[in-house]
Amino acid sequence: MEVLLDQDFDSYEIIAIEQSIEYEASDYALLEKLAEDNKIKLFKYPPLGGPKARNKGVEHAEGEILIFVDDDDLPFSSEWISKHERAYQDEKLVGFTGRHIGRDKDCPYLSFMRWFIRKTCMSYSFLGTPYTFAQFDEDVSNVDWLHGTNSSIRRKWALKAGLWDTSVKNQDEHSFAFKLKPYLKDGFRLDFRKEPALIRRFDIEGGMGKRKFSAKREFQNQHRYIKNILFKYRPGLKFFYPVLLIWACIKVGMQFTKRIFENSFIKSA
Repeated sequence: MEVLLDQDFDSYEIIAIEQSIEYEASDYALLEKLAEDNKIKLFKYPPLGGPKARNKGVEHAEGEILIFVDDDDLPFSSEWISKHERAYQDEKLVGFTGRHIGRDKDCPYLSFMRWFIRKTCMSYSFLGTPYTFAQFDEDVSNVDWLHGTNSSIRRKWALKAGLWDTSVKNQDEHSFAFKLKPYLKDGFRLDFRKEPALIRRFDIEGGMGKRKFSAKREFQNQHRYIKNILFKYRPGLKFFYPVLLIWACIKVGMQFTKRIFENSFIKSA
């Protein structure tokens, strides 16, 4: 909140959707104190999950551009909002995802991967499985989906797509992308951009608790993506169900390998 309040931009509002069950009383008192600033609108709900929280945020927002940031992330600079806003001088831009960075701020991908990342950044494979590469340090035009944090979209387009699918609590970025895709015609598009950057924090636990998922729960999360999102919006992929189950197992292994590196990074820091 302090970083958002320190943004070098005149006309913006901060919509905070607070859906925690457990929190320190002193933390909530500080949040309420910060919310005395007229830029902040604080709304407290019982646990909603990701998509319902996004939809509530849009419901309470008044601006033409919606920018999303998770509770465990930090805008990299005081120009974070202004860089999001300036991108929309391009009338064909519907929404975009900004780059994610770690402590060293360097692009972590190997140089020989760059050609592949340019083609697949924030896109889907032929099986509907997502590629991310959100730490890429180049602009990529015409991508398939928007990340849940450090992304923005024109409000009217979010409403046109029918907002976020509340039948899932996670993976809501993808359900939204599938709902939005039929409207992206005549040159209107989504992008990935190296600016503005956002710091992904691994030293704190986000409100959704995904970093504490067990292997079983992570597999269930990936399986829900297959059953509740892929098969809903791309029913023809049901034929590839066995292959997608293998992908889900590989994804779980990748997530836990990533978590090990993140934990070792935190300890070394």
